[in-house]
Amino acid sequence: MTAAGILLAPHAARRCAVRTQNDHDPTLRRPVVALSDRLVELFDSGAAFEARVLDTVIARAPGRVVDLRLLAEGDLDTATQACLRTLGSGAEVVLGAVLPVDRSGHRVGRPDLLVRGADRPDGRPGYHVVEVRFHKILDRRRRLDPEDPGVLLTGVDHPAPEHAEPRPGQMLRIMSREADFLELAHHHRMLEACGFAAERPLAAVIGTDEAPEEPVLAWTDLSTPQVRTFSRGAELGWRDRSLLERYDYEQAFRVDVARVARQQTGSELDSPPRLVQPVIVDECGRCPWSSHCRGLLDPEDISLRIDKGPLDVREVLALRRGGIRTISELAHADLTAVGEWYLPQVTHRGGTEKRLQTAARRARLLLAGTTLVRETDGPIEVPAAELEVDFDIESAADGRIYLWGFLVHRRGSSQAPSYREFSSFADLDPPAEAALAEEAMAWLHELVDSSDSSAVFHYSPYEVNAIRTLAERHPLPELGWAAAYAQQSFVDLYEITKTHFFGLDGLGLKVIATQTGFRWRDDDPGGLNSQRWFTEAVHGADPEVRLAAQRRVLEYNEDDVRATHALRAWLRAR
Repeated sequence: MTAAGILLAPHAARRCAVRTQNDHDPTLRRPVVALSDRLVELFDSGAAFEARVLDTVIARAPGRVVDLRLLAEGDLDTATQACLRTLGSGAEVVLGAVLPVDRSGHRVGRPDLLVRGADRPDGRPGYHVVEVRFHKILDRRRRLDPEDPGVLLTGVDHPAPEHAEPRPGQMLRIMSREADFLELAHHHRMLEACGFAAERPLAAVIGTDEAPEEPVLAWTDLSTPQVRTFSRGAELGWRDRSLLERYDYEQAFRVDVARVARQQTGSELDSPPRLVQPVIVDECGRCPWSSHCRGLLDPEDISLRIDKGPLDVREVLALRRGGIRTISELAHADLTAVGEWYLPQVTHRGGTEKRLQTAARRARLLLAGTTLVRETDGPIEVPAAELEVDFDIESAADGRIYLWGFLVHRRGSSQAPSYREFSSFADLDPPAEAALAEEAMAWLHELVDSSDSSAVFHYSPYEVNAIRTLAERHPLPELGWAAAYAQQSFVDLYEITKTHFFGLDGLGLKVIATQTGFRWRDDDPGGLNSQRWFTEAVHGADPEVRLAAQRRVLEYNEDDVRATHALRAWLRAR
């Protein structure tokens, strides 16, 4: 059977191939699964962010934008023909384009924006693909290279890449946001198929790094090798490939997967073997086929049981090929012998030997029924000061910090630790976010100046990084002071904890603090949930709902800093 008639959406190349297989298997009935409240909230928030960005594009480039979104909701043939006429006319920016179905490439898709660039050699207008995503797309470059200009950005006033300006010290989150870039590659191939792709395959993502009212397009060249992939023929076992190469491989593989899946009859005797087998990954939590796939696995399957610091699909499949499928087999394996045949198969990423050792250790803990083990002997050294402050921040889904929480304790004092917070339950723009941070840091500055010695305790580098980033973006006095003070007197309890302990479920604050006997007041505490509560606190249907959500967020933040306080005491007592 040929692959004729198989059409894949942009997300197929980035999704689990088993999902594509199940979607195209005629012997399976697609499960009907209700989305969780958290996912519904996430989708709604993402759609609202995209709408705000696109509205900004229209407002900032009046007369230069053609909006086809309403047509896209109607007859597809009409919408497609309107898209082709618009591209042929040379419109500067096109929203909601319905690109012609690419039957030979097995593609369908609707990019968020198309931005006109330089004309093609055949004289046609050339277009670049732009997607809007409800997450950050930029990251700090850890090591500055004087010859690297940084990421290339454009604003919506002049969005074409020819107007891009470098932002030194920053880079695109290519690896952690690879899915975004594979979708860009999908739409670029569709533009090529209909004859309107720019000659140079530049594409951009608009993320939440800046306010929706001041969006920036972060550009990359889809043809530049920048993604590390497995390569059996390369000397090191891997090589860098371009995003287009990566996409083409994943797309072609899923077309093959769908082709074979369509040949299933329900009988193994007259059906070809399916090309992929289930491996549990993060995506499974959002997939309607999750229960089906889990039912096909051994209850002790490595990917099913080890869900903290899990091995990726290639790593799990490499172990399966070597006869190691369950946590018992992994726990009792000779890792030195395993590494001889395993490591050459997983050169697509760094640190694979340590990842295997960590997975095997977790397998042994699972078999022993142990959740936390001490790796060192003797007292655990935790810095002490006259004034000790536990610190935690909360951010909205767009990454803006709306809550700064502190627990203040003076050692030797009979007074109980007191909670202090600085919050703004509103949609923050950059100046408002900076003003709230400046207020919180001014209070902290005055507080630490009142003591001969002080230390601020937090869990993970997030708080320090957030202060430094805000200080770099907003040259305000107290933010500058806080960035310097954090380097001197902030103490990351996570770094201390991971030096001395290994945890089956990791060493997150929620996990480790329960070892001290601490309990959160909320039945379901967590950062993602707090983002949903913040949305309810700002946009709830009535004042009572908003007030209840505000209280829930504040109690959650207070419990986080009290958990840090309890953990610090527990560590000192070891």
